Amino acid sequence: MKKKNKKLDILMILTIIAGVLVLGAAGTLIGLEAGRLQTEVDMAKAERVAKKSAADSGVSAAVAESGLSDSNLTESIDPEAAAMALAATGDVIRGAAVAAIPNVSEYADAVQNGNLVTPIPRNSLENAGTGENPTEGNGFIVCIDAGHETNQITDLEPNGPGSENMKQGVTSGTQGEWSGVYEYQVNLDVTLKLRDALTSRGYTVVLCREINDVTMSNVQRAQIASDANADIFLRIHCNSSDSSSVDGVLCYAPTSSNPYLSEEVIERSQALSRIMRDSQCEETGQEALDNLYQDDMTGINWAKMPVTIVEMGFMSNYEEDMFLTSEDGQDQIVRGLANGVDEYFSQYGKMEAAE
Repeated sequence: MKKKNKKLDILMILTIIAGVLVLGAAGTLIGLEAGRLQTEVDMAKAERVAKKSAADSGVSAAVAESGLSDSNLTESIDPEAAAMALAATGDVIRGAAVAAIPNVSEYADAVQNGNLVTPIPRNSLENAGTGENPTEGNGFIVCIDAGHETNQITDLEPNGPGSENMKQGVTSGTQGEWSGVYEYQVNLDVTLKLRDALTSRGYTVVLCREINDVTMSNVQRAQIASDANADIFLRIHCNSSDSSSVDGVLCYAPTSSNPYLSEEVIERSQALSRIMRDSQCEETGQEALDNLYQDDMTGINWAKMPVTIVEMGFMSNYEEDMFLTSEDGQDQIVRGLANGVDEYFSQYGKMEAAE
């Protein structure tokens, strides 16, 4: 009996030992798996730390470049300097998108909608939207004066160089009897369109004014043309009459005895006036009136190059008032005037500079 019990005790001990060994092995396996999992966790954590460290280094470098130090980041940062640094960093990132923007219009949309602030190259601005290079210059310079302005100048100035005859600096012009549009606005509209037309034909164009709200006398306008070394000086105006039945186109030119201009300037001015009138009428179908030759036009007398005042039509006449203030009418006038400039230079070319 005792032997049997002893065998049972030994069997129980062996069973317990086996169980312990099994549990130990299982614990080892569990520990190894737990270790593996912990290693993966640690590696992931280390990767996140590394990324954060790199990012912090990048920020520190950007801060250092912008002139901000770690010590003053948490203290007194100049808001304006910080904003400039952030904007500069953003510009570098956003600027890469600019190269894919083909023209100015799309670039403007991108600026508004995408907050792109990096400027596109100057040559892209010049050629934007055209699909081709700008027209090569033909060597001629045209100065265009959009007659009158919003407010007249009542101060007096000499009618010509050395003249004792004084005239008002500039008047405000006429107004459409039916359209209600002021002459100075029509003059400017046509001038801007004529500038574009002539530029596309290869001319260098200088404008006396591009807005209505200026203070610019007739002598000053002639001086702009002289300073630009213009080959011709076109002065764009509209006409008016007490009779609403009067219509047509005419130009003002100096008389052959003008005391302020050289003989060549007078002759060329008269030819320019004739050509500009005829070219406009040929394009628009308006009546060509007799040109007027006078020596009391300050803007003519102070010019140093061929000059004309183009009276494009009468704003006191219903049909011409409507024509002058319409887009189609202005486009026709511009084509006629641009053709006139071409015709003048094809006949006369450049005037030799006075010695």
